[in-house]
Amino acid sequence: MFQGLLKKDFLLIKNYFWLWLIAVLAIYGAGLMFATYYDAFALVFPFIFMIYLFHLVLLPMTEMVLLKAEEKGQYWLHSTAGGMRLLLSKLVVALAVFLASLVLTDVLALITLNIANVQEYIHIPGRSVPYREGFLLNGALTAGALYFTVWGLFLWTVYHSLNAYPLLKKVRWGVVIAIYVAFQGLAAKMLEIPLIEKWFASWTVRVSEPGTQAWGIGAMSFSVENGAIQIWPIIVSVLFHVGLFLAAAWLLNRKVEV
Repeated sequence: MFQGLLKKDFLLIKNYFWLWLIAVLAIYGAGLMFATYYDAFALVFPFIFMIYLFHLVLLPMTEMVLLKAEEKGQYWLHSTAGGMRLLLSKLVVALAVFLASLVLTDVLALITLNIANVQEYIHIPGRSVPYREGFLLNGALTAGALYFTVWGLFLWTVYHSLNAYPLLKKVRWGVVIAIYVAFQGLAAKMLEIPLIEKWFASWTVRVSEPGTQAWGIGAMSFSVENGAIQIWPIIVSVLFHVGLFLAAAWLLNRKVEV
């Protein structure tokens, strides 16, 4: 049954997926033409960075397209798959689209980096392509995109669950926004607690040499500060977002029962 859900969701998004990949190539091609016109190959990089940044919204937007189709067809009311499988199918398909696009962007970036490195258009420590930092960039983009996507799933199910309460039905958007803002405020306050700050800093993994290293062209660059990342915040964040996903599935199951 789960394979059938995956196939259904992929068919819903397939045309958008191909259009997006064409758009990525078109943006990159525009960058090449822009750089050729000004005879400055480095001008390709802002276009690549722009494509990378688009990935922060690509995953949640793909998820929203699938959810809108679900909402329009009211499929969850007639499905026996359950909320968990329905939402997981959409997340898997959206993530596959996201990763395929990210890999294509990585390939274009590697081609450009190798050409630019040979022509000395960019600053790369040691004149070597920063593969490790590239993985970190991909990881950060994936984490950020998943953050917005899982929150989108949860708030979407909250919004539709409020349909069952006439007093709240007309102010559903207000309730959804209030939930998100309240959580952000609570999280910010908790992160200011010295005990939590100390706990988060107690487990780090070094990913580069101490100090700050930067890659790129002038202001168009990225860096790794102090050469280490904290592990506990990552674990806590993963567990929290798994909990959000499970809560969304539970709310969707309640919607099926209404």
